[in-house]
Amino acid sequence: MKWIGKLLCGVLILSVVITADTKWTYGEGANTAPTNATSPQQALQQSITSVKVADAKGKWNQASYKVQFVKDATEYGYVHSIFPDRSGDDMIVVYQTDTKVFSDGKPKDGTIKIASIRSSDGTKVWETTVSNKELARTAYNVQSNGEIFLMAQDDTTFYLYTINEKSGKITRTIQQDNIFGRGTNWWRYWLIDQNQLLVTYTYNNQSILHYFDTKGKLIKNRTITGTVWDAQSNRMLVTDGNSAHYTLSVQDLKGSYIFKKSIDDPGYIWDAYLLPDLSIAIESQIKQNESYGYGLTKYNAKGQKQWQHTTMDEPWPYFAHDNQIIDIMGTHKKIVFLNNQGKEATALIANEEGWGDLRNHEIYFTGHTIRIADASTMKWLVELHYTGSEPQTSWLGNHQLAIYNSKNKTISVIRITSK
Repeated sequence: MKWIGKLLCGVLILSVVITADTKWTYGEGANTAPTNATSPQQALQQSITSVKVADAKGKWNQASYKVQFVKDATEYGYVHSIFPDRSGDDMIVVYQTDTKVFSDGKPKDGTIKIASIRSSDGTKVWETTVSNKELARTAYNVQSNGEIFLMAQDDTTFYLYTINEKSGKITRTIQQDNIFGRGTNWWRYWLIDQNQLLVTYTYNNQSILHYFDTKGKLIKNRTITGTVWDAQSNRMLVTDGNSAHYTLSVQDLKGSYIFKKSIDDPGYIWDAYLLPDLSIAIESQIKQNESYGYGLTKYNAKGQKQWQHTTMDEPWPYFAHDNQIIDIMGTHKKIVFLNNQGKEATALIANEEGWGDLRNHEIYFTGHTIRIADASTMKWLVELHYTGSEPQTSWLGNHQLAIYNSKNKTISVIRITSK
């Protein structure tokens, strides 16, 4: 995830008091940036210069919105991510009270917390203190079993916490030695069969696999040659070798091969995906006409090559969602869905350069404006024009959009209605 900055609390927060009982109001935004606003709600409405929704043909039309709540977010310190729970009634906020605090002149990590807030009125449902370590990887969704995964680390240890979305209770705490210090790229984890956790640590073309039960108790360890990239149910995707030559395999969780094949001159692997239908997508950096571009090679569940797609856009342009591949091309101002032949079948066009990300079930395309699309239907959902500090946004479903302003330290939810 490529974003989320922190700015100091503005003068506005020092002069106003907000409660979770903010009433719904109607507004269509204004054309001026907030100046000397008397309340966070007025600041929100002045910051939102316009909201648009796309029709069935993708044409943008002006929309209106209702403010469901605006509340002071000073207590949340540095917000890492916001996303909906599975019911759509509440939103989850992952935050850290301080990015850096000092003890005896030495910096130490702040406290990681997670809270559930009712989307309709801002009431806090629960709040949990997770850890006083560094948050190494935040969450952007609730897992299929109702747990939220957060990863933390310090100089010696990797920590994985699973939290129940309804109660906020920490259900599992996994600790593993971080023998090479802080380095989150070596750690990966997946929910597998029977609600177990598979945690892998890869270094120097060797992976150590740890299996944990539903309470976080270690079931067994196993070491294999190669890098474990992804896991689905009772399968895992492994590459063994280097950027000039490697073997690509899918194995069951006991190590038996489903298939294994040799790949020559593939380019440097950026990421690899084992999709729900057990097909495979390998994302790599490749040399193209004396320049470096990026490619995605698709294989079926038997390891047979289906197609390859290339782009000269920025790194990490490909995203896997369910069984489909999405290419987000910020400099080309578009988002495309790749069909079963690797062709650009569906395109969403932006009016400016920006950067894109896939979070939960939505695609976020951010430039001077923020556009959000449904990753399954490849249709735009909303466009937000927001003046001043770029906000952090999250689509909550049911026409609801969460907005966090790090400068003014406010968090809000608006419900979007067609004009």
